[in-house]
Amino acid sequence: MKKRGFLLAACTVGVMLSGCGSRETAFSPSESCVYVAKDGALSSALVEQTGGISVDENELKQYLETAVIHFNEEKGAGALAQNQKNAERLPAALKSVKAGKDTVTAIFDYASFEDLKAFGETNDNEDTSNSLTALEAKPLSEAIADGWFSEGELVKADGSEAGTDTVQNEKSGMAVRSEGGATLMVGGKVLYRSSNTELKDDSTVSLPETGTAYVIFKR
Repeated sequence: MKKRGFLLAACTVGVMLSGCGSRETAFSPSESCVYVAKDGALSSALVEQTGGISVDENELKQYLETAVIHFNEEKGAGALAQNQKNAERLPAALKSVKAGKDTVTAIFDYASFEDLKAFGETNDNEDTSNSLTALEAKPLSEAIADGWFSEGELVKADGSEAGTDTVQNEKSGMAVRSEGGATLMVGGKVLYRSSNTELKDDSTVSLPETGTAYVIFKR
């Protein structure tokens, strides 16, 4: 089942299931995207227009929860789904489902980028809203120490020139390094980004299909 129409098609399937937990995220997307929180935690959103189709939110939630449980079981983490205390250790967790008049939205949390990518490739999901092949997030100080950035590689959020010294003197921030295309939302205001990216709003960046991209945001 391809991403196009996935949420709408899923709501027609009713199944019995047990619940699964998820960590807390402050994330209200208006389009399909990948989200990096202030602590580096990863989430994703699938957002689709209903086209006037009436969507049963409970049935949609049941279908998606079951898809998540199957994925976690395949990862050997099915038993953790019952333990809210261990929710952050789950490879994937359904954070929320909302069926509005015109739009349906599902938000998922992940333990790692590898889990995000693998869940997006499952038969139950097949999320084609991004083409990411790599994504890593760490505190800016660690990214600088690891030599992530080259001279002239970064610009300010507005696209103006950013000196290397200016970036290195930033007191706090989270850095994201990625490969592959996506809409990326972050848990704070974008401070710097690669010149090959496009700023969509204060906390949203369009990542290019090719090449390595960087985004630095305020924690």
